[in-house]
Amino acid sequence: MGNRVGLLLGVDPGLAATGWGVLEADGTVLACGTVRTAPGPVGARLLQIVDALRTLLRQHPIQEAALEELFMGRNRTSVIGVAEARGVILVELAAAGVPVHEYKPAQVKAALTGYGMADKGQIARMLALQARVPSRLDQHAVDAVAIALCHARGRRLRRLVGA
Repeated sequence: MGNRVGLLLGVDPGLAATGWGVLEADGTVLACGTVRTAPGPVGARLLQIVDALRTLLRQHPIQEAALEELFMGRNRTSVIGVAEARGVILVELAAAGVPVHEYKPAQVKAALTGYGMADKGQIARMLALQARVPSRLDQHAVDAVAIALCHARGRRLRRLVGA
């Protein structure tokens, strides 16, 4: 591959819905979507997420991945499902040799909107303008693309300053 920077995968983990986005080094969105799992045994749902991730990794030469750090909100029950989904995603990416970078929600918001407390609507509008992401995209896919774009911009800046 020479000096070419590979593709970046952004992931918004969740047990019911895991968003994903594949970006080129310049931030161009190649593909994005959401893996949805139906209520049922947790193991089967996690396996569905892993299978979808494996398919993505086979289809795209992913060089790096970016995930949002786990956020403890009001609903502690949903945090468990998110943590389980993050766990299998992190294991699968490690097994594939893909380095993972994690960002706080406020970092992602600030990178895209300039404001760390931006709401989801503001983020979606900025993505529609900056990355030509359709505004009608599922919120989980939007979040995944936002996370990946945050990393792509940070990666470019680190390269420019020689960090």
